[in-house]
Amino acid sequence: MMILVVAAAHDPHRQAEALRAALGLTLRGAQVEVIAASPPLTPLAQRLADTLRSFGYTVAHPDAAAAGGPAGEALAAALARADRVEVWT
Repeated sequence: MMILVVAAAHDPHRQAEALRAALGLTLRGAQVEVIAASPPLTPLAQRLADTLRSFGYTVAHPDAAAAGGPAGEALAAALARADRVEVWT
């Protein structure tokens, strides 16, 4: 099962919590992909993103101009692949 975690929050603490939740999902055996509204906003968020990537999971933050904003092509493609979606606002 592939779970897409959308970290739409611009609050640094909410973003880190979304990444922490994504990491927790992997511990239960889920395949996870993360799409964030912005690059990691705190050192903790950066470490969580790096950890997810080191385990082979995708953590992306599409450039709003290049991807058409939050409803951009990268998000649409990830939604098409996902079995379940978690959205953190």
